[in-house]
Amino acid sequence: MDEKEVLTRFKNGHLDRAQAAALLTGTGAGARTATGTAARSGGTVPVPVAFPRPDTARERAAEVPSPTERIAVVGMAGRYPGAPDLASFWRQAREGRGSAGAPPSGRPGDERGHYLERVQDFDAGFFGIDVSEAALIDPQERLFLETAWEALEDAGCTGGRLDALTAADGTPRSVGVFTCAGTGDYALLAARTWTRERPVRLPRGGHWSLPNRFSALAGLTGPSQSVDTAESSVLVALHLAAAALRAGECAAALVGGVQLLLHPSSRRPGAGEGVGALLLKPLARALADGDTVHCVIRGSAVGHTAPGLPSAGPGRGSRAAGADEEAPGQRVLRAALRAAAVDASTVAVREDTDSVRAFVGEAGAVTAAAALTRAVLQLSHRVLVPGPGRAEAQAWEGGEPAPRRASVGAHGAGGCAAHVILEEYLPAAGSGEAAGPTGTGLTGADGAAELFVLSAPTPAHLVATARRFAALLRGAGPVPALGVLARALRTGRAAMDCRFAAVVAGAAELAEVLERFAADGGPCADLRDGGADPLGMGVVPETADYLAALWRAGHLHQVRSLWLSGLDVDWAALERAHGAGAVAVPLPASAFLRSPLWLGGEEERA
Repeated sequence: MDEKEVLTRFKNGHLDRAQAAALLTGTGAGARTATGTAARSGGTVPVPVAFPRPDTARERAAEVPSPTERIAVVGMAGRYPGAPDLASFWRQAREGRGSAGAPPSGRPGDERGHYLERVQDFDAGFFGIDVSEAALIDPQERLFLETAWEALEDAGCTGGRLDALTAADGTPRSVGVFTCAGTGDYALLAARTWTRERPVRLPRGGHWSLPNRFSALAGLTGPSQSVDTAESSVLVALHLAAAALRAGECAAALVGGVQLLLHPSSRRPGAGEGVGALLLKPLARALADGDTVHCVIRGSAVGHTAPGLPSAGPGRGSRAAGADEEAPGQRVLRAALRAAAVDASTVAVREDTDSVRAFVGEAGAVTAAAALTRAVLQLSHRVLVPGPGRAEAQAWEGGEPAPRRASVGAHGAGGCAAHVILEEYLPAAGSGEAAGPTGTGLTGADGAAELFVLSAPTPAHLVATARRFAALLRGAGPVPALGVLARALRTGRAAMDCRFAAVVAGAAELAEVLERFAADGGPCADLRDGGADPLGMGVVPETADYLAALWRAGHLHQVRSLWLSGLDVDWAALERAHGAGAVAVPLPASAFLRSPLWLGGEEERA
């Protein structure tokens, strides 16, 4: 890997500062060297990674949560039939509106089901994947890549805040990825085009690539594994992720699932598709980081409960008395309640595969993701959606001093059941924190000038993302205070090759600047062809002090010019020095510019 590629990957957020420095200098003094991976044309290449050691044993111990630590849901993203984002999915749930329909145009057959549109479209350029390689990637995997990135951005966790997620031994970007996927349809479609006379390249088989590719592209170093227990897969993945967080195996964990029905043999009446992802952190870490806490996970349990088991088997005697009368999954639900240390009577809402059938149908591996997301949204919004006994959405009664709770359960076709107990986040008495989602900082007055930054992999991506933020500022909904918005973007988004920055004193001024930039199409700082940091300030130790002095003095225009020139700026360090607390608020995701990609470059639609 040459110097240009190292710098490019560093600017795009695929390498942290320590990794890039080790690659550029070829030294690892005071560090432990290991082997990592970086994405390159859709594949992976070995990269020596320098992992800094924690300064003290106390710091190392502080990174390991308690075995009973509650887990916070800090980021979410998803795409479901008739709902291209979670805002649409929430409106759909509140209205009780189903999504059943005929297959999208271009898919053979007429089975009514629950389908996503344009699943062949993908933004290969955003992830730096060659188009020919991207065409060989299962569309399920491509869809998950985009959704997982959106979940990280929803949590404000793709820039310096991602670098700061270190494992107990100091390993940076310690994020685990636990996923599941439904079908292997793309490989089936590819196989039918292969002949001895025309041996075309085929997609890789196996769902192991789903988490592994995202871990490689984002430079994540936590556990990365695929789970397959049919309908309960996402809940089993969450159970494993929570265990990894409590064991200190990673500082955060991404959990998600996806299913697409691309081959005619997979489609049947009532079948469904979708993709969902959630980012988890130990609650104490989430609060320290200023994250938005959508809800907390109190406990979970997994077990095998297939009905109709023989009365005896290898190493078994007769079944326990009363087992025949017990509904599948009840034993696992009781185990989850024990793990959560709560009574069943305090759980007001129970989501399962039946509760989301009208929205996603029988969606296999992604069914539980939809149920889980629906439960989290009800807790975070404090609204009960239509269901048994409720014809329409209504405010969720209760709350302080007892938090609202929900359970989510799923029973896999093979007998693996899983249950998760969720709880509304309520701060401890006397903590001074506001109840409900933390870190929102919505609707505040404009004040002093703020430095607003946006970046993207190409100018076209940057313009599209700028339009999203202009729409946010001009919209009727709540908008973060300007200082919160600017700080969340600086610290929570990766600094990519194409950059826009403005110093503004109010939300209206920022909206006008963004609209003008989007209308004119630029100009922006474009560092794709090199030339970043022309003065070489990034390798000078005194630069950090210089930046801090500029920041303290309020010379935002000078800091803006340095960042636009490609200088790496440790925004979190500047914020801390300036006395600003950590903050992460849900903001519009980076725009994807998708185009159809299919086997052999065909324009076939799915």
